[in-house]
Amino acid sequence: MANKIELKINNDTLELTNDKYEESYKNVDSLNVSEAGTNLRAVMRTAIPTLSVSYKCDAAEKKKLDGFARASSLLAQKWDEYSEAVDSWACFIDGYTADLIVETPTTRFYKVSFKLIDLEN
Repeated sequence: MANKIELKINNDTLELTNDKYEESYKNVDSLNVSEAGTNLRAVMRTAIPTLSVSYKCDAAEKKKLDGFARASSLLAQKWDEYSEAVDSWACFIDGYTADLIVETPTTRFYKVSFKLIDLEN
């Protein structure tokens, strides 16, 4: 993997186009108030990823994504620009849709979209 757009699910590289790929991150923390009224904040996890993906694919890629969408957990990998290394995390697919956009005599093409949600979120 050499750039952040290359995305693998269960070690299978997705054939992403330039349609839409968005990353968002959040932190999980807890905030309590002491008896003296002081805020006590504890950061539990940082930079938890959510990836939104939307692209065109053929029927074979759609069939692969159909299986991923039914799985209770997946292993995703992508290039992380901060650590400059491949980042792997357990996740699942949420909001999966696949719409037929073109049908030729030999193949079908679909517009697929989904979110990869961190499993430990």
